[in-house]
Amino acid sequence: MTTDAGVGSATGGAVVHGDAGAPGGAGDAGDAVVVHRSERTLGVDGRPVGYTVWGRPGDALPVLLLHGVTDSAETWDPVARLLAADRLVVGVDARGHGRTPLGEGPFTIASLAVDAAAVLRHVADGPVLVVGHSMGGLVATELTLTEPGLVAGLVLEDPAWDTGGVATPDGVPPFLAPFLLSFAGVDAETLEARSRATQQDFADDEHGPWARSKAQLDQRLVHVPHDWSGRAWVEALADVRVPVTLVTGDVGRGALVGAAHVERVRALLGDRFTHVAVPGVGHSVRREGREAFLAALDGALGRV
Repeated sequence: MTTDAGVGSATGGAVVHGDAGAPGGAGDAGDAVVVHRSERTLGVDGRPVGYTVWGRPGDALPVLLLHGVTDSAETWDPVARLLAADRLVVGVDARGHGRTPLGEGPFTIASLAVDAAAVLRHVADGPVLVVGHSMGGLVATELTLTEPGLVAGLVLEDPAWDTGGVATPDGVPPFLAPFLLSFAGVDAETLEARSRATQQDFADDEHGPWARSKAQLDQRLVHVPHDWSGRAWVEALADVRVPVTLVTGDVGRGALVGAAHVERVRALLGDRFTHVAVPGVGHSVRREGREAFLAALDGALGRV
């Protein structure tokens, strides 16, 4: 059962990357437009799931945006505004992130995909382009495999195929506890200043959403069981039947996906696979190389 409660939040203008007539709708730099944005909550089996909607339904293919661990739907805002000039764009808050409570159950990729599917059925009339960053790339893949009728194409931004070592006995990735603790009790203003000092490659409008997402985190996230490895994620892509675009940065700058991963996916998917390598950026490709990332999305929209 699902129920929906809106939180009124109309927003101002954005510079559109491309004109409405370009294939895929992103294209070249365009004119400023007003993009409507609203924050909403959907009741899914008695649990609230927070999500954000940019733009309005139209003829252009909708886009679903799935964030990485410790982020939130808001962290997609700079990109979502550019996409939403002529289409519906939706971002979902994972459990324990943004406006979605952690709840009492385990934190699993499968459960996050269930939440995303419920939101999609509620707001979209048909298949969408699903875009996932890091952990969101795993959720996007799970959603594509379990709900193929909801997905027209898949874009993976440096997905978390390798979480950097052996997980705890409860399945928590090894990096997560100290990373989460670094945000405990710190307000968003202080976190934004920290981001500007330490993440100088980010586009200027990325620091605020990044900081607010960290301030919203439920610190209990590392105290519940996790399951990030319900599938062998690279091999699982063999069962994906829609076009897949993989966007990667430089491993030397912190990107997770290396050349061996890319070649294996190419072997599995053949002509359904497109790889976009963005030089000079790390794990957060869109934050450090927005134009290249938008071009990759434009290509993915064109292919579906």
